[in-house]
Amino acid sequence: MLLLAPMLLLEAPSLARSLFDRPPTRVVIHNPEATEGLRNRTTITVVVPEDAGNALGSIVLRQLPNIDQWDWGRSQPQVYFGDYSLRRKGASGLASAVVSDSDGLVSIKLTPAVQPGQTVNVVFRGFNPESSIYQWSTELLAEGEEPVRYVGPTLRLTVYEQDPFR
Repeated sequence: MLLLAPMLLLEAPSLARSLFDRPPTRVVIHNPEATEGLRNRTTITVVVPEDAGNALGSIVLRQLPNIDQWDWGRSQPQVYFGDYSLRRKGASGLASAVVSDSDGLVSIKLTPAVQPGQTVNVVFRGFNPESSIYQWSTELLAEGEEPVRYVGPTLRLTVYEQDPFR
């Protein structure tokens, strides 16, 4: 019986999953233009801790209930590393996004994955929707097979009505 035990362990399905030792918790959304109908440059910033233990592979945003959907634009996002900057240009091809308007879901895949100790900024270009408060829940996934989904902070943006006296 003791001889069979090691063989059984070798045949057991792998329970290993991709995970963080310390998941990213600093996730911020920026939108320098807060007036409805105007062009925006919505930027998601994520700080991956030095002791994360794994790279950040993807980010998922789920818009919380609202009458209007956020406009993420039609082109793929651009990416730059380092602190957030209002006018900094990003590089194309480092991230791809799939937007599902029916679910209010945005899935962002980072290629290559963001290594521990780095700050990544994912920039979308679209137009601000109607005035309201827009919120998203966040999920952060480590790079690798079957990643564990870590719940991040709720992101919030306010869009204001156009000033009729301007």
